[in-house]
Amino acid sequence: MINNKLLMDLAKELGMENTMAAERKAAQYKDKSDEELLKEIAAMKDQIKKNPEAFEKQLKSIYALRPMMSGEQKARLDKIIRLLES
Repeated sequence: MINNKLLMDLAKELGMENTMAAERKAAQYKDKSDEELLKEIAAMKDQIKKNPEAFEKQLKSIYALRPMMSGEQKARLDKIIRLLES
């Protein structure tokens, strides 16, 4: 189960140190469709991959969430991971 501590740990791993910043960032994406989110991720991919060490660390954090997800969530996450790794 995903709890507040896990979310805050993940936010810290992704460079969002405080709770308010993480909440604001999450709110920006709340009402977007999968298609819109995938377009944004694709646009950010080059920026994300500029630091290979940070990219690998972020992917490890993402993979750590996978066991706590439903089948549908895992499928969506896998699509995002394939996009980032391509």
